[in-house]
Order: sequence, then C-alpha cells, then structure tokens
Amino acid sequence: MQEIVTKGMETHQRLFDEMLERFDISAKEIAQLIGVSEVTLSRFRRGRGDLLTTKFLALLLVLPEDAREWYISRLVGSKPKINLRSLVMEASPQEKAEVLNALAAWVVQSREYKDSSHLAQAV
Repeated sequence: MQEIVTKGMETHQRLFDEMLERFDISAKEIAQLIGVSEVTLSRFRRGRGDLLTTKFLALLLVLPEDAREWYISRLVGSKPKINLRSLVMEASPQEKAEVLNALAAWVVQSREYKDSSHLAQAV
C-alpha cells in the first residue's frame, strides 16, 4: 500500500514541477504567495517532502487558471479545457513561429486601415 501512495506522490510532484516549467511560473513567487519557504517548495518539487493539505490547496488557488487546469487534468488523467494559450504553449517552435507570423500579418493589415478601433478590442 505504501508503494502505491509513494508512486502517486512521485507523479503528483513530478507533474507539479513540469507545470512550473511549462507555464514559466516562478517557484519563489508561489512559495511567497502561499507562505512556505522556497526550500519547502523545492523539496516538494523534488519529491523529498510534502506540503500540508491547506498549503497545497492554497498553492492550487494561486496558480494561473490554465496552469491549474493542466496540472489537475494530468493528475487525474483527463483532458484540460482547450484554450488558445495552452495550445500555443504545447506547440512546436515551428508552430509558434507560424502563429507569430500570422499575428504580425494581421497587425500589418490592420494598420493599413485608418480606423484602428478594432485593435483595442482584440487586445
């Protein structure tokens, strides 16, 4: 039984560490927001310590929504809601370049029109 719990925790902590990397989230900032030391959070990330339930729930609440959804969905084995940010984050470098080129072309085209009021709405 202990092996199952330990394996589950390893997955839990590995996914958390991957989420911080994937979404470029500062572990230092998260630690400050939830009131734990950076050392405590580092131990949790590396599977060498755990967080109290209240601290872990606080941690989930301070994460950006897309990161939280990604983490929880991976943890329970379901698909997260699809949004543009998560699609871009998971795209290959070539796909990201294509997205940036498309946005740049849109901005250039939008500037050709005298009425740029629609730009503020898009941003």
